[in-house]
Amino acid sequence: MHSRLWFMLVAAALLVAGCDSRNTLAPQISSNARLTAPALVAKTHPGSAAIWSGGAQHAQGTIGPGALYAMDVPANWNGELVVYAHGYTEESGAPVGLPAIDYLRLPLLDRGFAVAYSSFSANGYALKEGFLQTHQLSGLFAAKFGTPRRTFVVGQSLGGIIALKLAETFPNEYSGALTGCGVVGGTRAEIQYIGNVRVLFDYFYPGVLPGSLLEVPDGVDFATQVAPAIVQAIIANPTPAFLMTRILPIPFASPNELVEAIVRAIGFQFLGAKDFLDRSHGHVFFDNSQTVYTGTGVPQAVLDDLNAKVARYQSTPDAESFMRQYYEPTGQLHIPMVSLHTTRDPIVPLFNEDRYGQITAAAGSSALLKQEQVATFGHCTYTPAQLLAAFDELIAWADSLSPTP
Repeated sequence: MHSRLWFMLVAAALLVAGCDSRNTLAPQISSNARLTAPALVAKTHPGSAAIWSGGAQHAQGTIGPGALYAMDVPANWNGELVVYAHGYTEESGAPVGLPAIDYLRLPLLDRGFAVAYSSFSANGYALKEGFLQTHQLSGLFAAKFGTPRRTFVVGQSLGGIIALKLAETFPNEYSGALTGCGVVGGTRAEIQYIGNVRVLFDYFYPGVLPGSLLEVPDGVDFATQVAPAIVQAIIANPTPAFLMTRILPIPFASPNELVEAIVRAIGFQFLGAKDFLDRSHGHVFFDNSQTVYTGTGVPQAVLDDLNAKVARYQSTPDAESFMRQYYEPTGQLHIPMVSLHTTRDPIVPLFNEDRYGQITAAAGSSALLKQEQVATFGHCTYTPAQLLAAFDELIAWADSLSPTP
């Protein structure tokens, strides 16, 4: 094996050793020093005349069965509200808590927007809870501070598909939507990707991972036990990992990225399997029963053996129903939506954007969708400035469609 590749794979081992095992599908934007970056200097929205005379106000409390909320109104409130839906938080038994979003909240307040956000009443893939509780924020805000002139919904990661579902379901109650690294291709497509990474890894590297797609043993720590085993297996034999990329859309531009992409996808499966089983009433949510795995450049003998021996699963009707309801996008947009994604997202890959683009085209809604890409590796690893630029683009677009008074 080439010595440089050895070095890069070993470097990847050091990199993944520090991965956060709790918020596998949560945005990775730090809320620390970036707040003071020059790119985040506040810009005043043209419609931000100070129509609010009550001064800056803050409210917080509980919403729904066990969710927390917080709301802020700036002294120079422009009469518009942003409701925010956060990303996936591992179901670990820990209590729910408000997301740390100062990197977004503070610049939005500086721009004159009120901001409302909440935890969800459950951790895990809480799309149902997040959809209901994020939507409740608008009514709760109106009761406390008055009805906003316009309301925009912003969501990242799991929150991205929540924002999408809100935009498609309640187009008369929101004036625009911004999604970041969102599961916009739908829950089923995301689950199929994660499940396929797991079963193909089990085929190519048998015995490395404990349990199976649906059965994760108790007492095994992913970060300290499983992730290092994955890295060492790929270091020992990198060829199967590269073959996996010919079969699945695993994003990478270097051996380092390939290792991390596989680790992160398996990490989401490992940390989320029980939660998905609970949400599908213990029934199978992944289906490769009829899948014929193919890949350009993969020897036919390998494909034949893979298709003969890979673990097979067949999803049940109620699990399919759950994934359709939470959520299969319709593509029926009636309000503008900006969707931001990194080009090499290892957890929610870019195929999500491709699929949603196709769905909106089929629904005749392409004119209301703008998809922006940031050429980098990682889940939600665009900068706060890039996220805010996408928000500014959404506001300008909404103004052009329906100018504020």
